[in-house]
Amino acid sequence: MKITLDTLKRAYLFTTVFYYCGFLTFTSRLLSGGGTGDLMSANASGNAAKQVIGILLLLSGVYLLLKVEKKLLFSMLIKSLWWWVIIAFFLASMYWSYEPGITLRRSIAFITLVVAGFCVVSHFDAESLMYFIAKTLFVVAVMGLIYLVISPSNALGGHGEGDRANMFIGIMSDKNGGARLYAYGILILVGLGYYHRRNHKIMLAVFSICLIFANSATAIVMVFAGVGLITLFKIMRSHSPNMNLRRVIIITFLLVAAAVAVSYLYAFLLELLGRDPTLTNRTIIWSLLDESIEAESTLGYGFGAFWVSDAVTSFVERWSYIGNAHSGYYEVMLYGGKVGLGLVIILTLKIVKDLVQGYIVSDKNALLAALLAIILMQCIVNYIGFVIMNHNSADMLIYTIISFVASISLVQRTNNTNVAH
Repeated sequence: MKITLDTLKRAYLFTTVFYYCGFLTFTSRLLSGGGTGDLMSANASGNAAKQVIGILLLLSGVYLLLKVEKKLLFSMLIKSLWWWVIIAFFLASMYWSYEPGITLRRSIAFITLVVAGFCVVSHFDAESLMYFIAKTLFVVAVMGLIYLVISPSNALGGHGEGDRANMFIGIMSDKNGGARLYAYGILILVGLGYYHRRNHKIMLAVFSICLIFANSATAIVMVFAGVGLITLFKIMRSHSPNMNLRRVIIITFLLVAAAVAVSYLYAFLLELLGRDPTLTNRTIIWSLLDESIEAESTLGYGFGAFWVSDAVTSFVERWSYIGNAHSGYYEVMLYGGKVGLGLVIILTLKIVKDLVQGYIVSDKNALLAALLAIILMQCIVNYIGFVIMNHNSADMLIYTIISFVASISLVQRTNNTNVAH
């Protein structure tokens, strides 16, 4: 039977979301009986099935990219320069890494994720791609609810105390990671305007139920703030690029004012959300990690190396093994020091700039408004969760896809303008 290019592209998209949205991890956990064993050793060795599928994703992704129209591919590569700079930096970190072998494997995994995001954006319409992601996240939510009925002890996490004990995790490995996925689903549907039809209402209802069960303040804030931003972006946009530019400036001032207000009301807002000032011990963890970060402040410990190297011993003796810093910004400092953090900030600012530019001039304003809101939410949530530069997560896949959607929208507009002239 001959496999067509269209069939291969669809299979690649399905495998990508299956891989990064937790299905494979859940399946592996079921087959292994759910045991964790030595977390540090497990983190170092990785999952063999995921490694094999990851390599297949990388190779098939490269093959599919060779099928993209050459002019478009070249323009996209140029527009995505900062991605290749970060990849080069992570690969270079093997030379000073505390665990060069781990850094090489993590770098390959990161390259696979970037190639996967680049590939699916190159081959699929952006709106249909984001809707496919929302439908996939809906399946994650439904499977989680079914798992709750079948095996409540496993679908409820055992972490936390009091009202926060035994919160809903579904098929995910932690409640906050799962809750963010439900929040993304809501933001994508609302951003695309998909909330009038019956099936869309059902999807929104299921996402909302899972969020309530998870009791994640972070995800709930993501939803309310994200929906607010999407609504603001849509209301403020006009058909005049010049008017849009002025309104973007106004929106920026509003967001800065809101950030200042939140900083003054920080303690009150935490109390309102029922969260303690330590952010569930995160501030304590960060203070313990400060010493390690200071020891390798310029270039870090190598991509992915800190948590599987001898450098983590001091932290483990004082706290325990946790696998990541529970903050994407702290984690990237461990990965690549101040240089790595600077590169990630530059990349994120570039993505935001591309989205804003597209929002001002593109006719896909509804989609770009949603993507801009999601990226801004990720930048905030990355402070208290490992979201950006997590080579093995749906968060990072969405971040990557949004980045390339922003780039390709600008490339396509430039090409259309050149053709018109």
